[in-house]
Amino acid sequence: MNTGRSQGFRGWMAGWTGCVILAFTAGVAGGAEEAGVDSGGAVPTGLSYGVEATTSYHYVNHAYFGNTTDFPGRKSYTWGEGFTRARLHYGLPRGLWLSAGGVGLGTVSTDYFGVKDVGDGLLDQLLVGASSIGGTGLSVVAGRQDLLVGDGFLIGDGYRDTRAALWNIPLNFYDAVRVDWVQGPWHALAFGARLSPSFSEVVPDPENAEIEITLRPRGNQYGGEVGWSSGEERSLALGYFQRVDEGSTELDAQAFSLRGAVGARGFSLAGELVAEGGTSGSMDLRGRGGHLGATYKSALRGEPYVQLEYFLFSGDDPATTDVDEGFYPWNYRWTDWSRYYVSDLMASTFIFNRDSRIWKLECGVTPLENTSLRLLLHRLDLDTGSSQWEAGLPEGVGRGFADEACLVVDQGIGEHWSAWAMGGYARPLAAAKELVGRANSGQLFVSLTYKFEGPGAGD
Repeated sequence: MNTGRSQGFRGWMAGWTGCVILAFTAGVAGGAEEAGVDSGGAVPTGLSYGVEATTSYHYVNHAYFGNTTDFPGRKSYTWGEGFTRARLHYGLPRGLWLSAGGVGLGTVSTDYFGVKDVGDGLLDQLLVGASSIGGTGLSVVAGRQDLLVGDGFLIGDGYRDTRAALWNIPLNFYDAVRVDWVQGPWHALAFGARLSPSFSEVVPDPENAEIEITLRPRGNQYGGEVGWSSGEERSLALGYFQRVDEGSTELDAQAFSLRGAVGARGFSLAGELVAEGGTSGSMDLRGRGGHLGATYKSALRGEPYVQLEYFLFSGDDPATTDVDEGFYPWNYRWTDWSRYYVSDLMASTFIFNRDSRIWKLECGVTPLENTSLRLLLHRLDLDTGSSQWEAGLPEGVGRGFADEACLVVDQGIGEHWSAWAMGGYARPLAAAKELVGRANSGQLFVSLTYKFEGPGAGD
């Protein structure tokens, strides 16, 4: 239990040293997602490859706002993570290509999900594709693949890692077939993907609360969108997504999505609206969600920018018994801090993109060529308070849940190395103090990455 300085330092050394050893000794077996294949599918002719190794250190104080009764029984956690990935691609004539890759990963010490000293390894990419078939703009990709629809608000992460690298989150593959079509400013896509059993949940048995049962999804999800864009400043897309679940989770959700952006002279406005339907067991689903952000990017030295964004993830209405108005978060992608893992401390422990209203103010600048700074300020309120806490909010308690601030530093180091550090601080508001705990939370994460690519990998 890392409660003292000496124990915290030993945990730091064990986490950092262990993950460095893990990452670099496994470097030949793991690798880089960016090397060669994009979400729509494109590989240069001939052989190309990419390798990546990442190690990270994590420290969190007063996790869960100091609540050690309802959550894992520590107030502070220190642990390390590491992963390595490899990608091998072979491009054939006429746009045909093959791609395969694997990942090895592990942790040192215990994180605040209770994951301790575990490792894993798996094949996370194996696919075949055909790009721009016959000059028609049609591309097809089939197999285990990276799948990103739009900006990843609904479809972007098809695998939930519960064993290792929970914070690096390098695993997001789908077993899927995807078809893309592009013609001038117009595009369309359609996909079908298997529901991953990694999204299983352990819950109390409704007939005996002292017994826990595992709910497992079994089935597929389908979706597609049609869109138009004019450069990076104007776009519009309409999408539909359907989940067909024959497993014990019994979640047959559907969603309509409208996404768009408009901008000029450094200003831009972008967002997405989502209306959900379908069924969850015997309950009807009527969730709603979305985000809307305004951004200004300056042409001044350092390219400073500022963004104000609002997120809505509806909560269940306690007055209805046969309808669940809570937003189901699908498979959103965490591409970097706070997108769409809105506020790191709170999103990883309490919010989970459900039953919340969030304001985010983000400011950033690149003071040096390979150095960028970001400050993210969040205000999190509960929508109803009944989606995640059965008792809901007591009468007279406000919906304000937490304020959180995060500072992120990204640093490029030469051609192959990069690093980032993130410090976060969150304080509970009235709802959190009533439902969870009263201690302020803080965290420090540091990560180091080595990456290289072979001939043609980035072309």
